[in-house]
Amino acid sequence: MKLVPFLLILVLIISIWLLPSATPALGIALIVISLAMAVFSILMKHRMDYLQGRLTLTAFMRSTFLDLFGILLAMALAVLLGNYIAGIVTRPISNASTRLVAGILVALLVGLGVGLSVNWTWGRLAKTSPER
Repeated sequence: MKLVPFLLILVLIISIWLLPSATPALGIALIVISLAMAVFSILMKHRMDYLQGRLTLTAFMRSTFLDLFGILLAMALAVLLGNYIAGIVTRPISNASTRLVAGILVALLVGLGVGLSVNWTWGRLAKTSPER
């Protein structure tokens, strides 16, 4: 089950060369599946605390909303900054294959940096707010 995300990404990368017209649909499907998995895991995490009585209904809803908002914020920032910085870095590269690989690597690094930054910032905000 843990190999499914990697296999989906592999299929997406292979489809760039074999079925270029299907790549956008596969990319959107990958994003939707990833978001659904994230939402489901967040709901299950907070649901267990709610069922055990450690969270009130209001705290359950607030915690779930904050976690979902953090994920959406991280994704939006990663897309915007990754696209912008990858465009700047790959503009002087003339070879299309090199530009593609460099753009993917830069976007991945920027996404990783944004994810870690949002995780760190969101963790500090969650510690300072009353949890339960």
